[in-house]
Amino acid sequence: MTRNAPKRPLPGASPLPKGVRIVHEDDDLIVIDKPTGLVTADPRPVRGYRVPGKPRTLFDALKQYVRGPGRRGPGKPRDDDARGAPPPPVWVIHRLDKEASGLVVFARSQRAFNWLKEDFRAKRVRRKYLALAEGVIGPPGFEGSRQSMMRDEEADESPRRGRAADLRPGRPGPGKLAVTHFRVLAAGNGRTLVEARLETGRKNQIRIHFADMGHPLVGDRRFGAHTNPIGRLGLHAAELGFAHPATGQEIVFTSPPPDSFYRAAGTAAPAPPRPPAPQPGHATSWQNVADWYDDLLDDRGNDHYERVILPGALRLLNAQPGSRVLDVACGQGVLARRLAAMGCSVTGVDAAPGLIEAAARRAGDDPNQRYLVGDARDLWAALPADLRGAFDRAACVMALGNIDTLEPVMRGVAAALRPGGAFVFVVSHPAFRAVGQSAWGWDDRQSRQYRRIDGYLSSDVREIEMQPGKAAHGKGSVRTLTFHRPLQAYVGALARAGLLVDALEEWPSLRESTSGPRAAEENRARREIPMFLGVRARRASTDSQR
Repeated sequence: MTRNAPKRPLPGASPLPKGVRIVHEDDDLIVIDKPTGLVTADPRPVRGYRVPGKPRTLFDALKQYVRGPGRRGPGKPRDDDARGAPPPPVWVIHRLDKEASGLVVFARSQRAFNWLKEDFRAKRVRRKYLALAEGVIGPPGFEGSRQSMMRDEEADESPRRGRAADLRPGRPGPGKLAVTHFRVLAAGNGRTLVEARLETGRKNQIRIHFADMGHPLVGDRRFGAHTNPIGRLGLHAAELGFAHPATGQEIVFTSPPPDSFYRAAGTAAPAPPRPPAPQPGHATSWQNVADWYDDLLDDRGNDHYERVILPGALRLLNAQPGSRVLDVACGQGVLARRLAAMGCSVTGVDAAPGLIEAAARRAGDDPNQRYLVGDARDLWAALPADLRGAFDRAACVMALGNIDTLEPVMRGVAAALRPGGAFVFVVSHPAFRAVGQSAWGWDDRQSRQYRRIDGYLSSDVREIEMQPGKAAHGKGSVRTLTFHRPLQAYVGALARAGLLVDALEEWPSLRESTSGPRAAEENRARREIPMFLGVRARRASTDSQR
């Protein structure tokens, strides 16, 4: 990984607008540190009068820049130029708000354009922002996440139409999933300086999310700000990292925000993050389906749990008698009771009081089982002080897909484990089992069953009916939310929490078709296309978090 490599000398280059700084340039890309007040790029046609020769956007300026005297590419003199050769190209990869400042990358070659566009689309690009918000969000080190459904038209109007409250069963809301994670760096003078990281990249996402939290960015009157102590929008793109399209090597560029950001928030130095705390308002607890879920797993039973999920989770955990195990989002304690019967001391945590009550009732007076009501996104608050950092193993079985943000869960698990401790989670396989984006199909020509995949890399949230048969006949509806994330989102969240993957297993369904002309082919497809994914990660012996 390299950081802020010095730019190559560029003799004879035409001047760029005031305040524009070239951070890096080579044959494939240009990284720019953009000042506030300059539009990145505007696809709309120019209307009305404008000053001849004066660039309207940063993109316009760069096109003039690369056409400068004697230039075909970085550092190439006119002697290399062929008469009548077309001007060197520049491609727009992403945009930064006009009122914001900081890092933005442009492509200089077709391969770089294709590579970087795909990396941005697949969420493989590292982007961190420094934002100065009105009001005090929390003390230095406080962490949180904001999630909502967002439409482009909302980004052009008011944030009040994109509230995270729309992520409730029955009101998933239209638009696309938008997720922002943040950490407080400093708080003072009635303002908060935060580091924000985008999990998705919707238009005006950070500005909308902080405004929706009641903490609009300073200077952002468009989204409800009342103050402007720094004379500009309080948003700066501070870090940009990606794999170089020519070498594949990770390169990271940084740009410190103006000193005014820190002065406006007081002089408090950045502090290390505390264990995660959830952002209120994300109603994804299974309290509303507690009775149905308890009946499904314990009274009626579920063959996937009995034959695939529980055996696989226990195998990956490899917990020995006497081990301390944390069961995150434990439900009614199905896994916890198995572990307790093996001689493990198990603590189960779940946000649904009804499920915790069912788990405690089934545990009876077993001293190896303990159940606590608590949010999986704030395990530090849920666990007694003597258990923090004391667990040998942790598990989260078939629950992460129903929890609205991964980062706080992973960090909380890391804080609960002792160094070297293992965390196992099981989810529906994200590559093959995405609600609304995957389905079985049949090819009559080849007599083959296949799995159709309509989407994978984009995160998504869907409302699902847990008992569709009864609902269709008016006998009761049980609805929850499910969150689709690509595999890289799980691995990335683990890595950022200091949890390193050391095992990954893919498990097919063990159900069988026993009759009908397609039975043999249906069974083949079931065995070949996995239904569940099991992952084990270990807490590093030293702090490896970035």
